Amino acid sequence: MFCHRCGEELMLTDTNCPTCHAKAKSRPGRKHIYLIISVCVLLGIGAVFFTLLATSQWLTADDVTSTFLYEREKTREELTFPIPYSVKEREVSRDLSEMIAEAQKCVYTVVTQDEQGSGFLYNEQGFVVTSAHVVDGHSTALLTTNEGNEYVAVVEGFSEYMDVAVLYVEELEGIAPFPLDKENVFFAGEEVIALGSPNGVSNSAASGEITHSERDLVIGTYIYEDMYEMTASIQEGISGGPLLSKNAETIIGINAAKNVNNPSIGYSVPLYKIGHIIDDIISN
Repeated sequence: MFCHRCGEELMLTDTNCPTCHAKAKSRPGRKHIYLIISVCVLLGIGAVFFTLLATSQWLTADDVTSTFLYEREKTREELTFPIPYSVKEREVSRDLSEMIAEAQKCVYTVVTQDEQGSGFLYNEQGFVVTSAHVVDGHSTALLTTNEGNEYVAVVEGFSEYMDVAVLYVEELEGIAPFPLDKENVFFAGEEVIALGSPNGVSNSAASGEITHSERDLVIGTYIYEDMYEMTASIQEGISGGPLLSKNAETIIGINAAKNVNNPSIGYSVPLYKIGHIIDDIISN
C-alpha cells in the first residue's frame, strides 16, 4: 500500500502517511483487476442470453415448424438430381376370345367319304395335322377353312401308333400356323380349349382342364400312350383338331377321343409325344 500524495510506502496498519500525513488509500491489485474483468464478462454473457431468451418468446410453434420445413426442403432441393422421364406400360394378357379367334384361322374341317374330322396347320409349308382314323384308307381328303374355302388335301402319311396323319395343301403354303409347343409336358390343372368342327360345325370351342397327363388307351387298332385326360369334351367331328393351353397360348395336343362311359371326359394326344413322328412323315 502507498500514499496517494507522496508515494511513500505505508504499512498495513498505517491510517495516515508518516511523511505528509495524508489519509492512506490502497491501490487496486492484479487480483482486483481480474475480478472486475470476470464480472464484466459474466454480465455481458448474461445480457446476450437474456436477449436471445426474450426474442425467442415471440416465436410461435407454427413459426418454428415453418422454419424447420423450409430448411428441410431447401436441403432436399440441393440434393435432388433430375430423373429422366420414362413410362413402362403394363403388359395385359390377351382376351380369351381373341386368342381362340386367332387359333381358329388355322383350324379346318377334314372330310372323306367315310369320316368327318378336324385338322390344323402345322407349318408354313402347307402341312396339316389330323387324326389317322379320319383319313384312314384314303389318299386325299376335302379340307374346308373357316371362311368356307375348300381345298383338296393330299394324305402324306399316317401312323397307327398315337393316331396321327399329315396332309398337304398347296394353297396353305406361306400361312403362319398358330404357335405350337412340342417340348413341354402339361399337367393336371392346366386350363385347355379343344377346337374343331363337331358334326361339321366350324368355330367350335370346348373349354376344360387337364385331369391326368399319363393315360394309356387302345381303341381298335390305334395305340395311345401318355394321353391328356381332360374335362373338355370331345364330340364327333372334333377329332384331329388342336388342343390349346389357355395360359401358354399354344397348341399342345391333338384331340383324339371321348370316354364312352363318361362323354364329358375327353382325351388328347400330346404334341411332345408325336412331334418327331410328324416331322418324320413330312421329311420322307
